[in-house]
Amino acid sequence: MTTFSMRAVGYRRVSMREQVDGFSLDAQEGNIRKYAAERGWDLVKVYTDAGISAKKDSHRPELAKLMQDAEDGQFDVVVVDKIDRFYRHLNGLLNALDELNGHNVTFVSVQERLDFTTPWGKLTLTMLGMLAEIYIDNLRQETRKGKKQRARDGLWNGNIPFGYCRGLCSRCEDPNGPGYCPDVGKPNKGDGKTMVEHPVDGNAVRMAFNLYLHGYRSDVAVAERLNEMKFTLPDGTEQAYRQKGIRGRKGPGSFTKDFVRGLLTRVLYTGKVAYYGQGRKRKIEALYPGKHPALISEETFQALLDLRKTVGSVASTKLGTPQRVYPLTGIIFCSSCGWPMRGTMWRPLGFAYRDSGQIDLHTACDQKPIKAITLEKKVIELLYAATQEWDKSVSPEATTKCIEDAEANLQRAQELYIRGEITKEILEREKDRTEKILEPLQENSFVATLALSKKIQLAHANWKEISTIEQKRLLRLVIEAIFVRENALVAVQPTFAFLPILTTLLKKSSSSGPDGIRTRDLGLDRAAC
Repeated sequence: MTTFSMRAVGYRRVSMREQVDGFSLDAQEGNIRKYAAERGWDLVKVYTDAGISAKKDSHRPELAKLMQDAEDGQFDVVVVDKIDRFYRHLNGLLNALDELNGHNVTFVSVQERLDFTTPWGKLTLTMLGMLAEIYIDNLRQETRKGKKQRARDGLWNGNIPFGYCRGLCSRCEDPNGPGYCPDVGKPNKGDGKTMVEHPVDGNAVRMAFNLYLHGYRSDVAVAERLNEMKFTLPDGTEQAYRQKGIRGRKGPGSFTKDFVRGLLTRVLYTGKVAYYGQGRKRKIEALYPGKHPALISEETFQALLDLRKTVGSVASTKLGTPQRVYPLTGIIFCSSCGWPMRGTMWRPLGFAYRDSGQIDLHTACDQKPIKAITLEKKVIELLYAATQEWDKSVSPEATTKCIEDAEANLQRAQELYIRGEITKEILEREKDRTEKILEPLQENSFVATLALSKKIQLAHANWKEISTIEQKRLLRLVIEAIFVRENALVAVQPTFAFLPILTTLLKKSSSSGPDGIRTRDLGLDRAAC
């Protein structure tokens, strides 16, 4: 008589945290083998996922292999030590068991003594799976609370970021420690709980910010330059900078574009600790003072963020030299076809602005390329001329006279009303008119406009000396759009901040100037004052 022996496989798993806390894969396998032996089953294989969570959507290679082998009919029963080793998410658990059942594979849990093929087994399985899901949801909430409290306490969550270390120099285990850091083996600089500045990496962080702010305006350029640089150690030897990798995944190595991008946008380096919200695109919910030292100032960090926003992806490098930033790109348009014009190298002219519709073959517009320096000079000359006219109209004498005349007219109206020569409605209209005259001369908006005027005049005086990125910042501050035809500026759309200044110029001039700027055609989408 031939007896049939069921082919069994085992599945065991521990998460990264459970590995640290000492949960044993061997103990799970021992229980699985004992259970199979007691029933006379032939245990043909044990699948193992080490250091992987069982939460929803987690990728477990060995579990995926198990499910594929089940479909191929390679075994009859799956044995696990506990259900939460298999799944902690109810839907995932039930879907997996339903799939196994469809392949005529049964499921057994050693600790729960559960065979899901029986009615009571199915009911118990559902309850246990639900409890496992509740457990992981509760664990997630408690973990989130703990992370937020650590942030409140000024402590970093996660692996020690580049630029810092634990300060345990006497027994250093940092990836950028032995053989790299000059302080290894010396007295401890910290207690291991609060981050301290790494003597080499901290300098690399400051160097990265300095490089970006002073010419190397792309993540690739900064990474390449850091990979070339070396740090002089106290004994006079030189040490090449390197990023320290991720513990358990990859070791130290060269700087990459992605690494530099994360480094340059990390608010941690200002001495603050960020608490991030939920979701795939996590955003900072709160910032708390950190107990770690700042590597850069908040002003430097904000300046770099502003610069990244302004530069965008334009400033890549070519042959090791930072590419030119075109101040007008993004705000200049062809007045004929409406397509934006962008800065590019045009062999006959050198640096030039070209119709992007022509470049991308979207239009047959006859707009010719314009030499960049010439066009940029015309724009700053227009801005400067506007500030000169505005300054004349708001000189101390003119402003004082305007205020005195307005107040005198109001006083006269009040006297006429008292004598009964005008109605109350006329008096109210005169009050409204006076307020509209005095308001821009007395409020903070006037002071802000005055400051903007002086800023433009200073930039005009030093236009050749200031960087193209500073030029671009200024132009974005005062202009939303410029329309050109041939070499002439035919329309300008100012920002609200610049509108009062430009309006003054328009009131004075309505014909073409000597530089070819046809001011009568300057179309504004803002209401003039």
